[in-house]
Amino acid sequence: MTAFCQLRSLFSVVLPWLLFSSHFASAKTFRYGDFNESSIILLKDASIRSHRVLTLTNQTQRTMSRVLYPSPIKIKASNNSVLSFSTTFVFSIAAPSEGMHGNGLAFIMAPNKSIVGATDSQYLGLSTPTTNGLESNHYLAVEFDTVYDPDLGDIDDNHVGVNKNGVKSFASQPAAYWTDKGHFNNLSMKSGENIQAWIDYDHVKDRLNVSIAVVGMEKPVRPLISVTKFNLSAVLKDEVYVGFTSSTGTYAIEGHYILGWSFSTEGKVPSLDLSDLPSFIKKKPITKSRGFTAGVTVPSLVVFLVAVLFALHKVKEIKEREKIEEWELEFWPHRIPYKELKAATQNFRNDQLVGCGGFGRVYKGVLGRSGLEVAVKCITKDSTAGMKDFISEISSVGRLQHRNLVQLRGWCRKNKELFIVYDYMPNGSLDKLIFPNPKEKTEVLSWARRYAILKGIAAGLLYLHEQWERRVVHRDVKSSNVLLDSELNAKLGDFGLARLYDHTQNPETTRVVGTVGYIAPEVTNTGKVTPSSDVFSFGVVLLEVACGRRPVDLSKENEQIVLVDWVKNSYQNGEILHAADPDLDGAYDAEEMELVLKLGLVCSHPEPEKRLGIGTVLQILEGQAPFPSHQIQWISYDTSCKDYGSVIVHITDEEVTTDQLGSVPVSVESATTSTSHGYDKDSDYDVGR
Repeated sequence: MTAFCQLRSLFSVVLPWLLFSSHFASAKTFRYGDFNESSIILLKDASIRSHRVLTLTNQTQRTMSRVLYPSPIKIKASNNSVLSFSTTFVFSIAAPSEGMHGNGLAFIMAPNKSIVGATDSQYLGLSTPTTNGLESNHYLAVEFDTVYDPDLGDIDDNHVGVNKNGVKSFASQPAAYWTDKGHFNNLSMKSGENIQAWIDYDHVKDRLNVSIAVVGMEKPVRPLISVTKFNLSAVLKDEVYVGFTSSTGTYAIEGHYILGWSFSTEGKVPSLDLSDLPSFIKKKPITKSRGFTAGVTVPSLVVFLVAVLFALHKVKEIKEREKIEEWELEFWPHRIPYKELKAATQNFRNDQLVGCGGFGRVYKGVLGRSGLEVAVKCITKDSTAGMKDFISEISSVGRLQHRNLVQLRGWCRKNKELFIVYDYMPNGSLDKLIFPNPKEKTEVLSWARRYAILKGIAAGLLYLHEQWERRVVHRDVKSSNVLLDSELNAKLGDFGLARLYDHTQNPETTRVVGTVGYIAPEVTNTGKVTPSSDVFSFGVVLLEVACGRRPVDLSKENEQIVLVDWVKNSYQNGEILHAADPDLDGAYDAEEMELVLKLGLVCSHPEPEKRLGIGTVLQILEGQAPFPSHQIQWISYDTSCKDYGSVIVHITDEEVTTDQLGSVPVSVESATTSTSHGYDKDSDYDVGR
């Protein structure tokens, strides 16, 4: 009896512990205070820096990582509802230098542990441009994003967002926290400071809360993001892998670190040990002036002076070699060493040459560190006057990021040569496909492709005109400046003639620069460019793509034919579809073809106030707005004038080679404007003829 009582007493102690342990395991409550490779899955570039630091990315280019709890977690109940869960973790995001931030990290709940099908850069290692947003992804992500990408709906370059099946957040807030007194304090996630995050899902209330705060603070009573009626049943599968994902880009480089993590599908999440956490805040070097003590010998002083003189000589030699000045280090995209460009283009070999023109030569290259294919434009300037202002403009343009713009990757200066580095576009420029070389057998670009390309150009212009922080007028929109990537997506290139100005300002210029056939009449008369003058040029491109004819051409009788006039005459004769490109052999949508031709005529109206805005043009092309019937009555003007206003145009038979970044623009000089070919500080930058 005594033995039985002792056994029963033992069970009364052990059984509850066994039940608790079983429940604890089924709930998958876990906590990481220390990290080791046997207890966590490390994918791609993830690593363990120390037992307290889980490294996602380590301040290097084009990296991507994912770390996961090693086994899947059952997240759904028998009735298919998602269980409540909570997680908290400490993260740190640190950049090697100012201006080199991106792209951020995300907490993820995904159906599998594979990273296949994900990409780096702004997609955070979650998906690709083609898989982004697909319902078949079945993942939930909470992003801590440090790059602004308006195409993905970002609100700024320092925000927290809740995402389903993609990187476009359906709920987001600037990184901040609420104090007990109701103050909203901003928090920089890319400062290297240790930040604690809390994510809580309540399945009863269908509510997801996200909070952040500096390590050491209590969890804010009021969450940063609170999403109600948030039913995750259709998003998540029965079992999920939980963890983190992160990425960097070519010039968006950060180190992303996890310093502690706990998770639970039931009950209170285990607290974290926040003592003795490492710091990733970049410390400014402290320089101390120290004199020589009396004990320093003369020989050691001589050696020291010789070393100093040698170092100064080497610095001077480097600066003279590549003409590096302090102000050049201020700008982004960053300066790429000439040695790296030389290696990328195989010493600028002739077989790497992909084009040349009045601006200079363009070479294809591969950047060694990232493997990124680039086009390197080499520009020779007659003088270095205004170089700082020019590079300042390049820096501004470099911050433009849109899927329909060629991305500027960096620049380099050596002596009087300037090198501008862009993404390489394997399918070249649009004009080569619209006007192929008759000696080469080239497949005719289908109408569906052409229509998609036109929408892409319009989207890129809309971003320049209205959606970026400053208004940008491209000033040289033409088919040879529309480049095509591997999937024939349109990307506007060559911002060498772009003029940036604030939204509230009117642009001014003293010299007309552009390409014959694309220049709006008011530009040749006044020299002033506006978004409307870009719309005029785009109108000509619309007609080019639809008709397969150049803006200004010569007939068999050697007479000059202006494309706008020719299409207008076809419309007035009731035969507008006769203007369609004969190479299409009738394989086009008649309604779309007629729409593009009419839009081309309206956009190229000689009076700028009667042209449509590019936003309206894009809506019409996408079928979101009807073509305004009253616009058609404006197509009754006479554009046949051989002098294009007060400026005489000289067309020669000289052949111009189209390069990767656009063909040679024809400089149209007014009698009242400067004829200088250098840089005019009050005008637009002009990088060669």
